[in-house]
Amino acid sequence: MKGNWKQTIVGDFVQQANNQISLVPTETYTLLGMSLEGRGLFIREHKKGSEIGSKSLNKLQTGHFIYSRLFAWKGAFDFVTDEFEGFYVSDEYPTFKVDNKKADVRFLHYYFNQAKTWKAVEQFCIGVTKASRNRFKERFFLDFPINLPDLPTQKKIVAKIEKITNKSSQIFQLTKEQTRDINNLLFSKYTDLIESAEWLPMKDVAPIIRRPVILKDEALYPELGIRCFGKGTFHKPALTGTEVATKKIFQIKTGDLVFSNVFAWEGGIAVAKEEDNDRYGSHRFISCVADEEKALAEFLCYHFLSQKGLEDINACSPGGAGRNKTLGLDKLMKILVPVPSIELQREFVELLNKTNAIKEHHKQTELELTELMPSLLDKAFKGEL
Repeated sequence: MKGNWKQTIVGDFVQQANNQISLVPTETYTLLGMSLEGRGLFIREHKKGSEIGSKSLNKLQTGHFIYSRLFAWKGAFDFVTDEFEGFYVSDEYPTFKVDNKKADVRFLHYYFNQAKTWKAVEQFCIGVTKASRNRFKERFFLDFPINLPDLPTQKKIVAKIEKITNKSSQIFQLTKEQTRDINNLLFSKYTDLIESAEWLPMKDVAPIIRRPVILKDEALYPELGIRCFGKGTFHKPALTGTEVATKKIFQIKTGDLVFSNVFAWEGGIAVAKEEDNDRYGSHRFISCVADEEKALAEFLCYHFLSQKGLEDINACSPGGAGRNKTLGLDKLMKILVPVPSIELQREFVELLNKTNAIKEHHKQTELELTELMPSLLDKAFKGEL
């Protein structure tokens, strides 16, 4: 390790701040909360002093370190930037002044932004229930061990971390903008297609197809699931015929347009992929097969996930318990759908597949960048960065 690293405790360079103020009933206070897993401070709400269930709050100052006593074990640590100067938190968020001759508050922030640090913090938490009462008391924070290099080395490490994180943020922003542009392009193409298209009832375009299954006790029946919000299919574990018992299941084939009859209103709609072929769905899954001369399942799926499509699905899904709204089979078959020429649909689906591939690449890039941070911090605090 370079930079004269030494084992010390947080209390050697940090002092708890006394920034408590008494509330004035008629004044309005901007209250902050803190996200978990290192995501930091955010504005939670604005309240008058008379609406707050305490007589005092802590007023934040730029440069102070802060954490949530309740959720430190879940990574609720941050430091106060200019953005949050002068805002307020409850006494469940102790704040600390860092001796800037010994430590950089950003170095401390990154140190407490590691999963292994959160695990170590948890050992010092006390409370009634792990989920909500595991408090990390100030005395434990001040006595918490840390391996600290000299100040110039701290600043160099922080600069390297922030250079990489800034580049990552730029890439995240770029992929977000590209995804938005791709979605706008697709929707523009879709609206052009349906403007002059004929609209036909689903029963004439993609009727319901049921493929009943005769169960065998020892046979395996791999199930298919559908995510909400148009996020596609996923695979469930296989069940034996005995486990399926009296539940009716139906076989699903590649290219089926599949609706979850209780969550279609929330975008539980997908086209079965090749890897979904010969999986099974319960009676709550509605499989429709598009007439190849009239429509493509992918085009119909895009339509049903559009605002107009979801409005039609909602209109055919009476409310039930919780989020369940059951889509009626007969009502689904009466919904009118746009049917442009099959050639135009093919062009659209080709564009859809290309844009989906780009978005999938974006997701993979974002995942790799997310996974980079823990490795980066681990190297930094081993003195290897």
